[in-house]
Amino acid sequence: MMITHLMSQGFKKSSPVFFMKSLFVAFYLLFGLGQGAALFADSSGLRVSVTTDEIQFRWNSEVHGTISIARDPLSTSQLTAEVTEPQSSKSVVVWRGEASNLRAAIPRFEGAQDLLFAKYRLCSADGKEARGAPQYVTDFRALPRGKNTLGSVASKKGITCLLDEADGVALGSAQVNENIHIGGLLDLESSDPKAHFTYEGRIVGLRPAGVAILDKHLKAAHQNGQRVTGILLNNVTANTPAASPLVHPLTDPSRVPIGPSAFNTATEEGVFYYRAIIHWLVERYTREDAAFGHLSGLVIGNEMQSHWSWYHLGNVDSKIVIREYSAALRIADLVTRSMHENFSIYVSLEHHWLMSASEDPTKGFSGLEAISGIQKISTEGGNFPWALAFHPYPQNLFKAEFWKDRSAPLRFDAPRITFHNLEVLPAFLGQSEYLFEGKVRSIALTEQGFHCSDKENGEEEQAAAFALAWKKVQALPAIESFLYHRHVDHPHEGGLHLGLRAHDGSSNVNGIGKKRAIWSVFQSAGTAQEDSAFAFALPIIGRMDWNNVISSKFEPARTLFHETDNVVYDFIQKRDSALKENVQNVVRKMVGPEDEIQRPGLLQHPMPNGFGRLSFKVEIPSEKQGDSYLLFDALLNHEKSTGAAFSVEVDGKEVFTKSLHAEERVPAEISLNAWRGQAVTICWIVDALKNPGYDWTTWVAPRIVVRQNPTR
Repeated sequence: MMITHLMSQGFKKSSPVFFMKSLFVAFYLLFGLGQGAALFADSSGLRVSVTTDEIQFRWNSEVHGTISIARDPLSTSQLTAEVTEPQSSKSVVVWRGEASNLRAAIPRFEGAQDLLFAKYRLCSADGKEARGAPQYVTDFRALPRGKNTLGSVASKKGITCLLDEADGVALGSAQVNENIHIGGLLDLESSDPKAHFTYEGRIVGLRPAGVAILDKHLKAAHQNGQRVTGILLNNVTANTPAASPLVHPLTDPSRVPIGPSAFNTATEEGVFYYRAIIHWLVERYTREDAAFGHLSGLVIGNEMQSHWSWYHLGNVDSKIVIREYSAALRIADLVTRSMHENFSIYVSLEHHWLMSASEDPTKGFSGLEAISGIQKISTEGGNFPWALAFHPYPQNLFKAEFWKDRSAPLRFDAPRITFHNLEVLPAFLGQSEYLFEGKVRSIALTEQGFHCSDKENGEEEQAAAFALAWKKVQALPAIESFLYHRHVDHPHEGGLHLGLRAHDGSSNVNGIGKKRAIWSVFQSAGTAQEDSAFAFALPIIGRMDWNNVISSKFEPARTLFHETDNVVYDFIQKRDSALKENVQNVVRKMVGPEDEIQRPGLLQHPMPNGFGRLSFKVEIPSEKQGDSYLLFDALLNHEKSTGAAFSVEVDGKEVFTKSLHAEERVPAEISLNAWRGQAVTICWIVDALKNPGYDWTTWVAPRIVVRQNPTR
């Protein structure tokens, strides 16, 4: 469950085709994807394929002269935000010849090492100058691979955290999930492990108890005809040795807040064990005889854009998280697609779309930035068929009535994607640049549920939310599953009551209590009784029938904010250091309409008489660093205000002054070049104009930025 979500309180006009194409251009520029990075193949056209005994290369006829192909390890090794990878110190030239050949091949194995698990660069003859981005194996067609079905998607109905198999069968649950903690399977401590397997010539220890539990769950699901989606997790706690190959070098076990952490993609040992356990999972749980049950696919990690809590890498930039996660995704693809044709790999995202669950950019970022970054990296290295595991919880997890979600409009720039605007998700992925081999990527809804409140009609409202959500999911072909979270309330889930059943109130965290109204509604979903069982929900959600539950029209994107300048001083972050004079209070406040990305503001409430002053000691960057600007909006943030005055001084010199009416907002950009290299006092001044009632005088995103002057 998303602890970040628990704090998430609720803070038609153009054709979809036209809108998608035009909006992509905006996103392309917005997230910096247009700065020289190839959107499609690298410039060499290098393609890498694999057979049972060779790694094969092809490139386009635009390449000339003597060339070489270099092999780099899969481990990222970099611990900085720089995304453009330098030539690896462990790079090895594996082939040299004339470009006119247009193809080459090398042996697939080097001893026990499988060279499928590497990235390759087309280089100059000496191997020192790379041409294009590193490429991975993307063509596995020559390999003998599993082709058997790993579970039917004929029914999308599923449950997470199923506690009673018989109850799951009675509910008609066709799909379930299974959390798979790699540390609970791998035994890396024992010198003589009780169970093990051999991978690339090395003995890899296993924990028999962990294997037995997984076997039991997957065999039971298979016997019940249920498709199983695995959630692959790397739990790290304060007791986990930092030197463990499962711990990413950026993950400090003593600081992990909950447990789920990043897979170690940075070191060769980390990558080896990550590959090894995925290989073991696929080999064991895709057998045609289903001796141990079946897995249909793996969700890689959990809610990666809220990485502080759910894919922990420490306080890091989003570029690092996207790079490391993309590496884990790519490695999983190499392992699984080389073994089975129908095994799926999923990206995990929660419901924050253009907004972040965290106000700290080193702890979380937007889902849109995540999915755009993953697509960019995956395309540059050779596109592959990742799918999406999404969690469209309501805007406020404690309010089931998602049809009232204000922060989930029908726009590609929606702050959130919940069930209210769920159709935005497959439409966004339906853009040409996000397709794989001309098809929209599959979407699995792997964790989302509705809270049963203590209100008199709480159970009915929860059940109605499920009914509408189910109707929407059924109307969207790209969505392959809806795994309702959860079967039974968990007593330690932050006070949420999401279960189809209540908890029994005992000391047993898995105590199964009474059925709620949603139980029978869930049971009827997808059956001949569905419409009669769902009829009660129509007046609750304000509908006459179930027609047109999916909108075919989207609103145009609004002006989006994305800071492209280098912020060198944030007045909101530094507010505790300010000298306060004649002000009632100074507080941080998010401002803006709910259906847009809100921005932080500094609310400086004035006294009835005199000027309220907020003074900061600031050092202005030097000329060498670039041109400095003071940026902010002045906002009188209440409809009942009778007016107030705003002004700004730099070392006593007035640089801004404006009297505003109620709800008036004025942007400002002020050059600070006259004070380059100097320590100055910047004073923010407000005046109630004798009536301070409702004078929510707010400075929106006050900051100093530096811009490079290209002519200097």
